[in-house]
Amino acid sequence: MENNKSTLDNILGLLGVLSLFAIVYHAYKSLDSDTETNVISDDALKAIKNPETADKLREAVDDYHETGEWNERKLESIL
Repeated sequence: MENNKSTLDNILGLLGVLSLFAIVYHAYKSLDSDTETNVISDDALKAIKNPETADKLREAVDDYHETGEWNERKLESIL
């Protein structure tokens, strides 16, 4: 009986360790994804790098902060 209990403890311990490795592996794979997240589009990045359009966008953002509404026509003409 003692021998069976020891074998069962060993098997359960091994299963516990394997489960822990599986959980850690899954968490690592979730964090290490190959996807790229772009917060800003390529067109918007080009517009921000251009000083003229950057100034116009700054004005549009300032207008938004004052009025609380976007002037979509102005934004479309800038971009």
